[in-house]
Amino acid sequence: MPETPASVDLTPLTLPSELASTVAENAKAVDTGDTDARYALPLLGEAGLLDAGAPEDRDGRLIDMVRTVRELSRYDLSVGFTVWATRMTLEYLRASESLRAAELAPALAAGERPGVTGMASAFKDFAGCGEVDLTAERVDGGYRVSGKLNWASNLYDDAVVVSAATTGTPGDGDATATKILFVVEAGAEGMTFGRPFGLLGLNATASAWVSLDGVFVADDAVLTTDLHPFLARVRPTFALLQISECIGVAEAAVAAAAPRLTGLNATFREDWDRVRGTVADLVERQEEIVGRVAAGTVDAVALLELRLDAAEAAVAAAGVEVRVAGGAGYARTSPASRRFREAAFIPVQSPSESQLRWELARARAGALSA
Repeated sequence: MPETPASVDLTPLTLPSELASTVAENAKAVDTGDTDARYALPLLGEAGLLDAGAPEDRDGRLIDMVRTVRELSRYDLSVGFTVWATRMTLEYLRASESLRAAELAPALAAGERPGVTGMASAFKDFAGCGEVDLTAERVDGGYRVSGKLNWASNLYDDAVVVSAATTGTPGDGDATATKILFVVEAGAEGMTFGRPFGLLGLNATASAWVSLDGVFVADDAVLTTDLHPFLARVRPTFALLQISECIGVAEAAVAAAAPRLTGLNATFREDWDRVRGTVADLVERQEEIVGRVAAGTVDAVALLELRLDAAEAAVAAAGVEVRVAGGAGYARTSPASRRFREAAFIPVQSPSESQLRWELARARAGALSA
């Protein structure tokens, strides 16, 4: 039998040690729903880590944001996911010239308010595999937006919501329709948050549906009326931070599995070696792509391949960990069980694995930009 591998060193990345310890110590309480994952937002805001690189690698600090979400996700994917959603909301606000966006951005950067990125249908529309869910009727001074978002997270009563809407009728293929990106605050008249979903994991992320019935969006709250070029600008950051979630979970699972590869569990050594090597490769590929964001030279195929490979690695790593953990892997509140459930979420996080596969095939055919 091969020797037991040396322990895996999860080198600290960007988090102050006290903050990292806090996230690690609270992971169980977050997993059981006793603590909302948003608790970490003001801590990160105080450390100046929520707005690093926003927008489009400003000041060359996107690498810090990528590493922050990766490190958080090692300890608790619920926190990593909550930070991703807030940071992307901030990305949209900072990438816009909207006056209302400029007013709202500081509270998100400080972690005082959570961000909701209701963008699943917008990115499907951008990719060509779906349409924008919400409709917008032009009225004096702005738009009236109606429709339903089937899934959004960070749905707290002080949240800042960004989503897209079309002046056309979904399904009619109206090429003259205007597609807008807008920001609205929780509590706006006509907007309703559903009851939180009961999920296998990430139940502390305040995830539910959102209904909009004639919600007024003033002109100064419209982030853009040219949706697709705007999404092309923010998409690399969107994907890179999701990749950080995947890598963080995978790294933690690989590290936790290492000391258990003894006795009969040594039969999993080859699987462990393979996923460990994959994770190291993913980190190199991710950081190389980060360096291309500011210049706008991110390759769509490379980005989509990395996103899919990272998701696969997270699932594979969590699978190895739960197998070598024995009975503890089946215990509801064990770290191995939590990571296994976290990893199960990754293939369905929008864009889902099926959408990513579809987009990758199209990108390889040269039909889609990053």
